[in-house]
Amino acid sequence: MIDKKALNIALENNSLILVQKCLYARNLHLYRHSVLTAEIAWDIVVGTNDDFGFSSSQAYMAGMLHDVGKLFVQDRILDKRGSLNEREWEVMERHPAWGHEYVKGTIFESFGDVILHHHKLPDGSGYPKGLTPDVLDDRVRLIAAADRIAAFLDDRPYRRRVSNQALIYQEVRSVVETYFEKEKAEAIIGTVMEAVAMERWSAPHSDQFSGMAGGRP
Repeated sequence: MIDKKALNIALENNSLILVQKCLYARNLHLYRHSVLTAEIAWDIVVGTNDDFGFSSSQAYMAGMLHDVGKLFVQDRILDKRGSLNEREWEVMERHPAWGHEYVKGTIFESFGDVILHHHKLPDGSGYPKGLTPDVLDDRVRLIAAADRIAAFLDDRPYRRRVSNQALIYQEVRSVVETYFEKEKAEAIIGTVMEAVAMERWSAPHSDQFSGMAGGRP
């Protein structure tokens, strides 16, 4: 008799490794950002012991998958050091929809709405356009916040990471209070700042998949 639960866990783990390899082979910055977002989301769920509609492992998977639509964005856009022009922004703003389509029919399909909505803001701004803020449940808010925190804690092609503790605190508070309120926001801020102080989120090893074709040094 096949243990379906164990089989599903094995499939998810193996599929997640495949996603990681795809991200790594496609673009190192994309891979690093996805891993960091996943680690932040995991730590927030574990550290706050709060309900986000996700287990810690589901939060990690969602963090790894949130930008999977960028597999279809050209390197010249992903790695551009300056500001994106209007046409490039039009392409970039499609990545949530592309990611949503990418996971359809897979074991990761349940993360599709998180992938689609993670650039939407509670005030109705952001993208994809035409979506209302009520699509932002706590799962989406968690990954959206983790994504934005990861963006300033690691070097990006267009700017260096924020390293000053006071500035990090200001940025973290601004991001978290965009998506969460009161006690939940304070718990998240405390968890994130503790992890920052302990340097818990180290950059993923660039040689993890270096033996595969297409891997970048």
